[in-house]
Amino acid sequence: MKIEKVQFDNVRYNPEFGAFESLVKIHDQGETFSYPAQVAAPLHAEYGIIVRGLMQAARNTHKKATGNTRLHHAAPLKAVMVDASQQSLLTRLFGNAAA
Repeated sequence: MKIEKVQFDNVRYNPEFGAFESLVKIHDQGETFSYPAQVAAPLHAEYGIIVRGLMQAARNTHKKATGNTRLHHAAPLKAVMVDASQQSLLTRLFGNAAA
């Protein structure tokens, strides 16, 4: 395993947990994997500490993950999108109870 690149989506502070959160993308051997990461730190913590914590959390998850648990960053299949768009709004909101 050779991690080529690590990217962060919007890093945000969650006051409920007192932690910074982000979706971390790891580029490994030509593939991109996405992992939610969280690091407990006060709001005024140094940016370097936050970034290292988020990166370490994502790397640990990436190392532990098997092929089935890794989240490949990919768009939904067209068939799924077409099926959802053909359903009525009420059916999508309330399921079969609306019919």
